[in-house]
Amino acid sequence: MRLPESIKALSILLLVAVSIRLISFFPSVIDHDESTYLVIADAVSQGYTYQVDYIDTKPIGIFLVLAALKSLLGHAIWGYRLVAALVLGLTAFLLYRAKRIQGSSWAAALSAGIIYLILNSLFTRFGVSPNTETYFNLFTAGALLLFFQYRSYTAFLVAGLLLGIGFVIKYVVLFDGLAFGAFLMFQSLRREGNVVKALSQALTMAMGAAIPFAMVVGYYYQIGEFDRFWFNSITVAGRYPSSRAFSHYIVFFFEFFLRFLPVTVLFIIGLWHKTVKLSVRQFGLIWSAFALASVLIPGNAFGHYYIQFMLPFSYLAGEFFGLPRQEVPRWLRWMRHPRIGYALLGLLFVTHLLLQKKDYLDRPDNVRYAAQYLNQHLEPGDLIYTQEDQAIYFMTRRLPLIPYVHPSLFWLDKHIEAMEIDVEKEVAKIEAAAPRFMVFRYPVETERFAAYRAAHYTQVANIGDYVVIFERKN
Repeated sequence: MRLPESIKALSILLLVAVSIRLISFFPSVIDHDESTYLVIADAVSQGYTYQVDYIDTKPIGIFLVLAALKSLLGHAIWGYRLVAALVLGLTAFLLYRAKRIQGSSWAAALSAGIIYLILNSLFTRFGVSPNTETYFNLFTAGALLLFFQYRSYTAFLVAGLLLGIGFVIKYVVLFDGLAFGAFLMFQSLRREGNVVKALSQALTMAMGAAIPFAMVVGYYYQIGEFDRFWFNSITVAGRYPSSRAFSHYIVFFFEFFLRFLPVTVLFIIGLWHKTVKLSVRQFGLIWSAFALASVLIPGNAFGHYYIQFMLPFSYLAGEFFGLPRQEVPRWLRWMRHPRIGYALLGLLFVTHLLLQKKDYLDRPDNVRYAAQYLNQHLEPGDLIYTQEDQAIYFMTRRLPLIPYVHPSLFWLDKHIEAMEIDVEKEVAKIEAAAPRFMVFRYPVETERFAAYRAAHYTQVANIGDYVVIFERKN
């Protein structure tokens, strides 16, 4: 019995997503952003209010998603990594389905999905650590499928709704929506008489996209915290003007394309080869331009920003594998030979797992060791403070003593100024709480807590010259 094509593709993509990321499930910390999301989601699941009780610069969506998962996964970090892998696999499948609807071959569509998974799973800062982009791309891909599969206004409304859900995970999804709308208008201008219809479809999509954000705004307004929500979510973001030199943008731009050079070559072929369907190339170009703008405009060289661009990047790169063999450039035809292609994929997979083992399993997990030490000594009701490694809160089932969970918000001047943080007030709050344990990175800071620590605490553990634990004196 032959499996239906879609079931076969879904099975392959989910299997690839889990297997290629398996080793990354186990370290306690890959990136501080993920740890922050887990800690705040833990607080939200206990009834605390985001942007009031606990604060970050991200929209609320990622915290609601992870808070909802907590009832199923508890405090098992590997479980959230597994879910992230499944989300990536499902995103790749939706990309595959959208391309099939648009007329791409099975090979081109499936390859696009596999490329997306590989791009997300090679480098720590470019997708291995789950981030907001990991999740909002799922909704973008869902909107993409509806965008191509149906032409009814209901479909455009639902597609917009999906983009809106992505928007409340991270506001840059706006650029994906603009790309979809721009393509509608571009097509209409090439077909005389359809401009009004295209505009109405784009507006319908925009109406759907506005619904989730309107619900978030309405919630904060209802509980009387609209001003605080608006300040932390919108006002603060505008206080980070980019002062980067133009050379910074150039380096950041080319870093991605050189880092993934083989796929860059496939992307260029998919974009310019005349055998590829014209509408695929046109949409891919428009979507890529808007997604790149979203990556570059903030002016921050964070690799995970490029995850958003990986969707249109893979969308076009996959077309290389749908080209007739005689249309493939001669110097690349060896890639289409099954024995060579599968052997290279196998070699890449084994090498990748060995490198991940070196990065994530062979290195001592000092943060986990610190949490284990604390769990062995903590009593019910005991409080802790950790300067840097907020994952310790999650693994010890404690909550932070101040609203600012990500350490950079409380320790970097640019964030303190932008968010108008009263550092002395927050330090006093921590000291007044008299936590039983205080955890610092090695070497221990001598700026804010030195005198308080010397007077009231004694060092009880040094975990690998990485984490130092102090216990309150009796």
